[in-house]
Amino acid sequence: MKHFITILVFLLMGKSFAQDSIAKPTVVKIRSQKTINSIPAPLYIINGHVVDSTLLQKIEPENIEKIDILKDEKATSIYGTKGQNGVILITTKNISDKKMEKFYKLHPAEYVQNTGKEFVLSGTIIDCEKLAISKATVTNLNTQEKVFSDSDGTFKIKVRKNDVLLVESESCISQKILVEKQKDITVSLKAKQNNEVILLKKPILYLYPTQETEVKIQFHFNGTLKTTFPKYDENWKVIASPNGQLYDTKTKRTYTSLFWDGEIELPKSHYQYNEGFVVAKENLTTFLIEKLEHIGLNHQETNDFIQFWLPILEQNQFNFIHFLVNDACNEVAVNTVHPQPETSIRVYMEFFGVNQFKSVPEQKLPKTKRKGFTLVEWGGTDVSQKIEKNEL
Repeated sequence: MKHFITILVFLLMGKSFAQDSIAKPTVVKIRSQKTINSIPAPLYIINGHVVDSTLLQKIEPENIEKIDILKDEKATSIYGTKGQNGVILITTKNISDKKMEKFYKLHPAEYVQNTGKEFVLSGTIIDCEKLAISKATVTNLNTQEKVFSDSDGTFKIKVRKNDVLLVESESCISQKILVEKQKDITVSLKAKQNNEVILLKKPILYLYPTQETEVKIQFHFNGTLKTTFPKYDENWKVIASPNGQLYDTKTKRTYTSLFWDGEIELPKSHYQYNEGFVVAKENLTTFLIEKLEHIGLNHQETNDFIQFWLPILEQNQFNFIHFLVNDACNEVAVNTVHPQPETSIRVYMEFFGVNQFKSVPEQKLPKTKRKGFTLVEWGGTDVSQKIEKNEL
């Protein structure tokens, strides 16, 4: 053959196989089962169809878009006992459905067709607590027919043996089902865990020494850093001037502030707010000026804060806002600064949009007076994904 497709099946079975997805392969070779008799053959699937391994030799490498490999429980949870030796999923490109269908007809011995007559499969979709899931989507990946579960979690869909059904619900982890002889099934979907990370945006630091001073800053973020500017490499080392200008000794550039952001996951208890503010869209500017300058930010720092956050907050008719101030910010990140500032003013805003005004206990905010070498830091994050709709 002119081209070959390389898949080392024994890696699928081996403990050393570390990668479950191979995108855009350039050279792949299928060895017939006779050359690896000691290794059980995996299940081969092309574009949702179960096929014989020899069919792969007739597909040009440039027409393969992706190869996914399923092992162990991942394979058997979808394909049952047929997937106990692993599953190799091939996705092609540049090949029309009609061409593939014609190809299957020309090579019937190499294609395990969906056998048997078409029949209607009935099913019920439930969650881990055995409660019905309505409006779940059930898609036959071979025919692309799509149906939805009703209020009782039930559905009906036309299938043939070896069809693969994809069951999806917005609040649950999706699941694939291999159709065999069953005419009635119950699908139990696991709920998605509410442990998604959130992005802490735009924390920036200002430094105001009483005289030109070389300052070294290290911060310990309880999450994963995404972006820093200037580049943070174990520390920032700057020469700070009383007017707030910062000369970075690594980049040889002057900045007005230091920037970072990152992803963080905090316990659910962190987002159970007992106090805060509900602010209407038209009152945001006045509110932010009042609260930020009460905390201790000057006009320029307050302006910077509002210029960044106002367009985001204004996307909501009302916002619930809660501030982490000074030591409360240590739950997110801790700064180590040499020489140590005499005054440190830190504020992180956490917020989420609400549809209407609701009265909540007002958060009491501390007021910090600047004295001597001063560090100021502000940032914030949208915590909407962490808040249940009925929590406020």
